[in-house]
Amino acid sequence: MENSAKIKIAVSATIRNQLEMDIQDYQLKGIGELCNKIIELRQELASFPLSKRISRENCELFKNSAPLQFILHKRNGEFATYAVSKKIKIATLCRHYLQQYVDMPRGKREIFLKKVELSKIDYAIENQLNVWLDYHGKRKLLAPCFVALSPAHMRAYLVICERSELGVEFKAFRLSHVKNVEVATAHNSNSADDTVAFHTQTNALYRKSLDFKNHFDPFLCYGQELKVELSPEGVALYNRAATNRPKILKAPQNPGSHNSFVSAQEEIASALDAQRPGIYTFECSPELAKVYFPQFLETAQVLAPAELRHYFRQRFLKAASAYGLVDQFTAKKV
Repeated sequence: MENSAKIKIAVSATIRNQLEMDIQDYQLKGIGELCNKIIELRQELASFPLSKRISRENCELFKNSAPLQFILHKRNGEFATYAVSKKIKIATLCRHYLQQYVDMPRGKREIFLKKVELSKIDYAIENQLNVWLDYHGKRKLLAPCFVALSPAHMRAYLVICERSELGVEFKAFRLSHVKNVEVATAHNSNSADDTVAFHTQTNALYRKSLDFKNHFDPFLCYGQELKVELSPEGVALYNRAATNRPKILKAPQNPGSHNSFVSAQEEIASALDAQRPGIYTFECSPELAKVYFPQFLETAQVLAPAELRHYFRQRFLKAASAYGLVDQFTAKKV
C-alpha cells in the first residue's frame, strides 16, 4: 500500500492508553492502522461542529506527553486537503477525531471500526443469506442473526447460527474479532443450501434466534436452566460476585413460611437476603456456568444438567490431584 505524509500528534495520556489497549484488544497491527481507520471513517462519528474552539486548542496541555506518530495512507489523502480548507492544523483535526473515538463506549467503538464488515453482514441478514468469515484464525460458513451490545455497551457481539458435529448451534462472536466477511453465493459455496441462512431453514430455529435477540446476553442463556445446590456461603458469594452473574429463576422456599401469595421474585429476594441454603435454578448456559461457578469451590454443587455436573466433577478431581489429594488414576477413571 502506498503511503503519504507522516503525522505527529501531541495527545493526552488518556487517548494514548485507550488507543494502545484497542490495538491489542482488536488485534490490529499498530497505531497507524487504527488511526487511519478512524480518519477514514470519521464521517461515522457523532456530529460535532468544527468550531473555533478546535483551532484555539491549547497544545500546552500535552507538551509533556510523547507524541503519536503514524503514516497517513494515500486513501486518506483528502484529509490533509480538508484540514487546510478549514484552516485547521492536520494534527489538531486528527486529535479532535481521536478524542471523539475514545469518548465512545467500547462496544460502539467496535461497531464503528467494523463498518465495512457490518455492511456485508447487514446485507446477509436482510436477505437471509449465510456468510463466510474468519474468526480466531478459522474460516467459517455461518448465518448472521443479529448484532447486539452487552450491558453498558462494553462489547459488541455478532450472534450466529452454524452447523457442527452436534447439529445446529447458536453462538455469540466478539464483533471486533470478525474478519474478511464474504456473503455466501453459489460460486463460493458447495451447494445452494449453503447460501440460505441456517436459522431460517426451520421455524423452530428462526423462533429461537428471535428469542435470543429479544432476551440477549453474551452467553445466550435464554431458555437454558441450571440447577445448583448452594450453601449459605455460596449464596453470600452469589450476592457479591456480580460479574457475569446468572439470573435466578427459582429459589428454595422458606420452610417456616406458608404464604401461598408470595411471588417467585419475592421468594428469590428473601432467599438471597437470608442466605438460605438449598437448590437454586438459574437461567444459565453451560458456557456461562463454566465461567461463573468455578469460583464457588465447595460452596456450590452443580446438579443438572448431567453433562455439566460431570464437567465440574472432572475439573475438581484434577484440581485435587494437583494438590496431591487424588491420584491421577482416579481422576482419569471418573
